[in-house]
Amino acid sequence: MFLECCCQNVDDARKAEAGGASRIELCEQLPLDGLTPSDENILMTLATVSIPVNVLVRCRAGNFVYTDEEIDTMACDIERICRLIAKASDGNERRVNAVVIGALTTEGDVDIRAMRRLLDAAVMRPVTFHRAFDVCRDPLQSYDEISALGICRILTSGHAPSAWEGRELLAELVRKSQSAGPVVLVGGGVRPHNIDVLAEATKATEFHSSCLSGWKNSLELKV
Repeated sequence: MFLECCCQNVDDARKAEAGGASRIELCEQLPLDGLTPSDENILMTLATVSIPVNVLVRCRAGNFVYTDEEIDTMACDIERICRLIAKASDGNERRVNAVVIGALTTEGDVDIRAMRRLLDAAVMRPVTFHRAFDVCRDPLQSYDEISALGICRILTSGHAPSAWEGRELLAELVRKSQSAGPVVLVGGGVRPHNIDVLAEATKATEFHSSCLSGWKNSLELKV
């Protein structure tokens, strides 16, 4: 069972790692569904935790339809973030593991042109397509488009307010992923008390949560 934990700062990240998280997604302004964290926040987190740190790049709150200027801003953010190097307490250098991005057209489709610009800026790092996926027009078509872009992971609640409500689509997406498509990272109300039933219903192996405690005992039982 692989758990990614959404964190807003180094203290959150430290608690998540201690609680059993396998990876961090770092952002700021979580009540706004997450915005790009500061360089200082990223560097402090990289220097403190030993698990991989993925960084959300999102320049503003609201919808996921961006102007050319906003895409340029995020591309510059990605390029800068990918150059950051932190020195950990063990003396090793740490870099951002992956970036988390997403862009849609006004029609609700994946914005292929915008995504290619952002992917070029990521200089070969792994990329997760964030929950913009859950407001796209056609999730199965969008999954195929994201796969064709070479993106390795999609964070989704199955086009529903919660992963439990979206479990049928999640299960279908997991089946699609088994033929070399992006990994389905299940998010949306994932907690220690329901991860078992979500895993059984969807057959997913990666989960995303903003809950910072209570995971360690739950996950240790499944290793």
